[in-house]
Amino acid sequence: MATVITIQPSSTAGPAGSSAYSQPHSPELRRRAPTTTSTPNLSPSPVSVNSTLTGAQGRNGASCDACLRRKSRCAMNEMVHKCYSCEFHRQDCTFTLSAEAPTKKRKLDAVPEHADSVKRPSTVQSSIPEELPRPHQAAMIRPGFFNQTTQHIGMTTELEPALLDHLPLDEYDEFTVHASRIRRCADDGTFMRVVNTVPIGDSQAVSLDAIESLVAPYGATLIEKFFDHVHPSFPILMEDAFRQSYRDRRQLSPLLLAAVYVLTLKFVDVGASSQTARKPDAARLESAALKLLLDSLPFPSISTIQAGLLLTQKSTLATASLNGQLVTACFELGLHQDCSNWRMKTWEKGLRKRLAWALYMQDKWSSLVHGRPSQIFAFNWTVKDLVEQDFSDAFLSGTGSAHDEAAVGHGPLLFCHMVALTTILSDILDRFYTLRAVEDFRAAGNQRTRIILDKAKPAQIRLKEWFSSLPASLKMESSTGELVETITDEHARNGALHLAYFATEITLHRCIVRSIADDGTDSYLAHICRSAAKTRLISAMDFVNRLRPAHLRSFWPATARTNFSLIGSFGMLLRVTAPASEEAEFYRLRLCEYRWTLSVSHKNAEFMSFALESLDNQTMLDKHVPEKPSIEELIASSAKQPARPNHMSAYDDALADAETQGTGLSSSVISGLASPATSVSDIEDQDTHMPPL
Repeated sequence: MATVITIQPSSTAGPAGSSAYSQPHSPELRRRAPTTTSTPNLSPSPVSVNSTLTGAQGRNGASCDACLRRKSRCAMNEMVHKCYSCEFHRQDCTFTLSAEAPTKKRKLDAVPEHADSVKRPSTVQSSIPEELPRPHQAAMIRPGFFNQTTQHIGMTTELEPALLDHLPLDEYDEFTVHASRIRRCADDGTFMRVVNTVPIGDSQAVSLDAIESLVAPYGATLIEKFFDHVHPSFPILMEDAFRQSYRDRRQLSPLLLAAVYVLTLKFVDVGASSQTARKPDAARLESAALKLLLDSLPFPSISTIQAGLLLTQKSTLATASLNGQLVTACFELGLHQDCSNWRMKTWEKGLRKRLAWALYMQDKWSSLVHGRPSQIFAFNWTVKDLVEQDFSDAFLSGTGSAHDEAAVGHGPLLFCHMVALTTILSDILDRFYTLRAVEDFRAAGNQRTRIILDKAKPAQIRLKEWFSSLPASLKMESSTGELVETITDEHARNGALHLAYFATEITLHRCIVRSIADDGTDSYLAHICRSAAKTRLISAMDFVNRLRPAHLRSFWPATARTNFSLIGSFGMLLRVTAPASEEAEFYRLRLCEYRWTLSVSHKNAEFMSFALESLDNQTMLDKHVPEKPSIEELIASSAKQPARPNHMSAYDDALADAETQGTGLSSSVISGLASPATSVSDIEDQDTHMPPL
């Protein structure tokens, strides 16, 4: 029986479902038995070639036979005495055709008789195990499936769905109409138009060669690093199928290969041991990948979505406009629909669901970090919750591989909990950060804080339940509450998940703190809210301070750099809105400490430079904020004010009503935020209501 990871989306702009978060009975996916794994060498395999093989000296600039046939550029790989194209295809690099044209003659110098016994190892062969894929997966995937341009046929287009109900279908549930095919996915009138398949001839081979040449001789090493560091926590590929395509050089999208390389370059150390090899051309690779993606988006395929999702995990490429294009491509492929009862294999359903939820996460977090409206709404999203079966074909099968079952670890579980957290973020963005919500809060006047707190209660409850449901494998600390000393690769990936949790909480508290910034808010209520916000800030800063190098060197999504910045922005908000100079000074010192933490962490995580620059910019702007009065001045000023009316504050009134009637604003609204403190200058740093990290 498959274990269900229940993901309850937002009730307003997330996927359809209740706003209450339903706790799964067993959030733990089935763990696989650990096995011993080997870490691949960071450098390419050493090449053992006899010193008398000086082929490079005998080439005069012409192309080899294979490159002549493909009409492609022929570049020599001096390490193996073949051109990059022939090395990529593991074929002989001959010059019989070019010998017919003296002006283009290029050939190797004479090879000694004993040279035939010299072994020329291939980096592809030495780095990727030759395991066979499962017959039901790689062998049963239709040729061109990942590169097919498919269009979901909507209910309002010129093609009447009722007419399609009567089409005679073939064994693939398809019918040819002119230059395309119509695929019937279900009996509910869901149809897809299969427009074309990307050519798998010489033109694609040339593109693959061009991509491979930009990273040669590190291609195979990069593939291994991708499935070591990225794929376990972001499983949007089918590992068996991808590896098989990479070995066979067939059915592999140059765009997807480039995206894998772009995202994995940071994990390959081109050090002193690799001085004889040229370094990957990262700039050209990224430029080529982005061009291929933009060219592919008007007619997207599954590979387009996979590559786009991978590329947008690189912060320099994760723009709001590109996110919008990817979401549109998602709709084009019908990924926003429930495919549970569609006529397709289990692996295809699982792949579609993983891609759909990955796009959902990308859209919501892009909305947060860019301050733009989300592109996905509940009334047009019917994707079901992820279950264990949806990951059955995501990872490598068989034995004898460096990427056996232990390498999968708790990746699917982390992915599912990240999706669940994102649905809470979506709810917060919809409740507090839409233009309509901002107008409603502004119109509420002095009552806006009470209204915001009332709306914050469901989100706060969901956040607490989400945190308490984390299994031990996803926590940052041991059972004793201490940070784990020995950090495994899979535990190192947990940092991004917990950072996202703090970013979500901060997003909720920013709205609350802003609502109490103006005069007229009940002072006691404002004091409690600021106490809660301070507790959250200290917890987040402490979390960053406790990150180890293993955490920082792991895979972090593109939004991580902004999430680190949000902690500093939240501290700056509390400093700017502090009522007294003493409290403002407290936040100034904490922000200085946080900046030091970021600067120390930067050497293991270069993307920290964004958070450092953001904090420095805000510190510069802080100089224009007026000076705050001291506590003594505030006390003297309040003594001159008229006596407070002889009734409780708005918060006390609501709390009393809740205690006597059992309805309305309850103490959990505030207790979920933080515990009350005795004074503004004496706020406890301990959070008694949030589970410890």
